[in-house]
Amino acid sequence: MAKVKHFNGEIELTHIHGMLKSEFANAFPGVVGKRYDSFHMLVGSPPGETPVFVQGVGWKRTILPVERIVTYKSNPSKHQCDARCLHAKGRTMNCECACGGKNHGRGSLSSYDIGDAA
Repeated sequence: MAKVKHFNGEIELTHIHGMLKSEFANAFPGVVGKRYDSFHMLVGSPPGETPVFVQGVGWKRTILPVERIVTYKSNPSKHQCDARCLHAKGRTMNCECACGGKNHGRGSLSSYDIGDAA
């Protein structure tokens, strides 16, 4: 079974959930994220991030928008990243590279590191 990974830049996000589109637009002006449904956008937290309890508000954690969704194969070949990986497009991208999806769709951006993929 494949694993679905959610990314903001190179950061693989955890605790993925939906945020109302209006709240998303206020929190992340000008950001084009991934849609959860007609009313929500996908957001998540950086790995290892610890929630903090705020008196009168409740538990708060750092929230980042989901920019890319990558389906990582359960038995990947872990080949070196190439143009198929870096220039991947689509709503959900498929991966079996050594990067684990980190570089998928990043070719159009100014910086990426394929040195970690080896």
